[in-house]
Amino acid sequence: MKNIAHLVALDWKRILKSPFAFLLIAALVVIPSLYCWFNVWALWDPYSNTQDLKVAVYSADQPATFQNKKIAIGEALTDQLHHNKKLGWQFVDSQSQVISGVKSGKYYAGIVVPKRFSKDLLSFVDGKIQKPQLKYYVNEKINAVAPKLTGTAASTLQGTISDEFVDTVAKTLVGVFNQAGIKLDENLPLIRRFASLVTSTDAQLPTIERYLNEVTALKAKVPDLEAKLNTANQMATYLPEVNAMTQKLVSAQQFLPMVASAGQLATQVQGKLPEVQRAGSQLNTVATHFDDLSRAVDNGVTITSQSLTIIDQVAGTLPALTQFGQAAQGAVGTTKNAVLPKIRQALTIVQNATTAGLTLIQTANTSLSLDLSSLNQQLAALDHAKDTATVKAAMANRLTALATRQSQAAATATSLAQTLTKLQASLQALNHDQRTPFADAISRLNALAAVATVVARQADQLAAQVPTLSTAQLQARLAQLVTTADGFAQAASNLQQLNLGGSVQTVLSQFETVLSSTQTTLGTINAHIIPALPSLLSNTKTLLTQANVFLKQVKTQLPALRQELTDANTLLNGHMALIKSGITTVAALYRNEFPALRTKLKTASDFIQSDLPGIETQLTTSLALANAKMPALKDGLNKAAAFKQSDWPTLKDAIQRGSAAIKKGEQTIDLTALIKLLRRDAGKEADFLANPVTIASTSIYPIPTYGSQSAPFYLALCIWVGALLLGAILITEYKLPADFAASVKQQYVARWLTFVGLAMLQGLIAGAGNIILISTFVVNKPLYLLGAMFLSVVFVSIMYALISLFGNIGKGIGIIILVLSISGAGGNFPVVLSGHFFQAINPWLPFTYAVNLLRETVGGIYWPNFWQDVWKLAAFGLTFFLLGLLLKGPIRPWINKMHHITRKSQIIE
Repeated sequence: MKNIAHLVALDWKRILKSPFAFLLIAALVVIPSLYCWFNVWALWDPYSNTQDLKVAVYSADQPATFQNKKIAIGEALTDQLHHNKKLGWQFVDSQSQVISGVKSGKYYAGIVVPKRFSKDLLSFVDGKIQKPQLKYYVNEKINAVAPKLTGTAASTLQGTISDEFVDTVAKTLVGVFNQAGIKLDENLPLIRRFASLVTSTDAQLPTIERYLNEVTALKAKVPDLEAKLNTANQMATYLPEVNAMTQKLVSAQQFLPMVASAGQLATQVQGKLPEVQRAGSQLNTVATHFDDLSRAVDNGVTITSQSLTIIDQVAGTLPALTQFGQAAQGAVGTTKNAVLPKIRQALTIVQNATTAGLTLIQTANTSLSLDLSSLNQQLAALDHAKDTATVKAAMANRLTALATRQSQAAATATSLAQTLTKLQASLQALNHDQRTPFADAISRLNALAAVATVVARQADQLAAQVPTLSTAQLQARLAQLVTTADGFAQAASNLQQLNLGGSVQTVLSQFETVLSSTQTTLGTINAHIIPALPSLLSNTKTLLTQANVFLKQVKTQLPALRQELTDANTLLNGHMALIKSGITTVAALYRNEFPALRTKLKTASDFIQSDLPGIETQLTTSLALANAKMPALKDGLNKAAAFKQSDWPTLKDAIQRGSAAIKKGEQTIDLTALIKLLRRDAGKEADFLANPVTIASTSIYPIPTYGSQSAPFYLALCIWVGALLLGAILITEYKLPADFAASVKQQYVARWLTFVGLAMLQGLIAGAGNIILISTFVVNKPLYLLGAMFLSVVFVSIMYALISLFGNIGKGIGIIILVLSISGAGGNFPVVLSGHFFQAINPWLPFTYAVNLLRETVGGIYWPNFWQDVWKLAAFGLTFFLLGLLLKGPIRPWINKMHHITRKSQIIE
């Protein structure tokens, strides 16, 4: 790439360094554009100057007579040509002047109207038709196009004569017919009116008779109509009651928001049915094992009471036990056995406290489940309760009790965790190791205490806010509380899975084993066990106290709790299928039928409020009118029945006979059609005969001037000429400095870039000159200029490859392509008008696609054609570029040899 850039820079340096070379290059860039500009300018609008084409006209026509009127078609023809500006009409005095003027070239063509022209034109009247002839003379050697243009002279005369002939004949004949039609029309209005009346009445006789039969049938139904009218009058008396019922229907619309709220609630509850079923299962389990719970509570009360008594006894002996142990530390064999019973008694209390604490937590979990079930029942009854304040107060009390129990459960879990922590620390000190048998239990107890605290706090807050919250808000808050309570139930279940009571018993057994060991001295007990007993017993006492108080409260509430639990279990699990079916049905009704019901109710309400009053008024008015007109209706029906019975047969027969007579006369002559035909507009009839067909023209991609239409052809032609001139003037071989070396391909690409740059300037100048200097019509000017530059690149790539490979032969090939392109590319005429040879080579000429590409930008782009031209041109340019690049080196020796041979002739470069 560096060598190529250096060679391109060297080219431009050599161009700019030599003024003569620079001027020559500038001329090469501009001169091809002149070829395009002058040709387009010269052909800018040639068909607008046809008035300068001289055509001689001479009329020898003699007038003819038709119905005592003078007919002179030749004279009328020359009069019209005086006003025709399409050609330069020259009116001469003899046929010889026409012929001599055409022969000499003074006139491009000549027309002679013969003597019998008008007479022959009217020969059709007597049936001996003789077509008239015009004599047309044309000089075809003056110019190739002029005869085609002057040919319009003959066509103009022929059209003028045909129009005049048809117009004259039609106006004459139709004028006579008009006079006859007017006279006939003046004498027939009464006949036509009477005939129309009789025939139309005859045509309607079946309808009239059907109406008379219906009148007879209606007369028979008069008693039934009177009975129905009486019924309608009675119904009108119920309108006040109907109005009252419709007002109730309107009032029912006020309850739609509550129904919608209930439907939304049912939909939400339907989504919670699996949770409700799980809660029912849990409730059933609790109810089934309630006796176990009752026994556990009783046992817990007994154990906690006994344990508190023992703690007080042990706590009272702790100072003396500590003093005794310190004084008798030297006599291990006797004093150790005296201390151990007290320690065992304290550890037994820890076991009891653990059991009581776990019982309290499980009881709190059971109570929590029952409380939440009761709260859900109270919430469901809230919408239907007459005294909502009482229900909300009960809910608040339930929430307060729930919060108290959860607070006690949290305190119990915390105290139990602290007791286990101290017990674990004492075991670690006694064994001199870091084992943590209660680490998981302590963690789960603390987690349970945290969840219980959150449940208690939420319950307290909700209890305080219950009176002010709506049902929907209570439902949302209670759902939040249930979610938190599920966490507490899960924490209690996780704790129960640990079998904490068994673990404590195991650790206490390990304590007793270590204490009883001979390796454990009284000094060790004094140092690690006895000092920890006060704190351990204090925490244990706190735990037992809390458990004892809670369990006593629960014991007193057990009967009521059992009853509530039984009722709740029966209500929930006994009616689970009904609850599930009811909620599902209500939710489906809300989703499917309720929208339509709401729409229909609104429509009915709008009808009642907007339309019903008017309907009532119309009904009342109609009934009053019917009551008033019923006597007149009965009288009219009686008269119509009498007419049908007495007079109708005679009248019907008379109408039928009169209509038959009129129709028979109309078969002989159609007066209406005859009058219409005779009274037609003569001007319109003549105009239709002269011009039976009109043409509606639509221009697609309109281009206003012939010069703009031919500009793409001449622009592409000048770009090819520019590429040919560049190849003829500039050389394709480099004369490199002695200190610089470059490959053949590098030299080829570098000189190609120089050619491309100059060619793009040629295309840009030619395209811009078309737009700016001669104002060529272009729809897409930027794409027009880019297309010209693109063509320059493609054409110069072709010419550069040909000249670089073959030298003068390549230049000859370029000229041959130019010659073939002018005829075979379809530039000026459609290629289908050319011979088969040119049609065959048309797809293989780059010029074909170049002209089409520029035409797209001039008239309007049809993108599929545009891109097809671009790709095909790019294929031409790329193919020749690659051929030159790849074949330059291999065939260079052969080309040099050929050039050497031609130079020996001393006449060819």
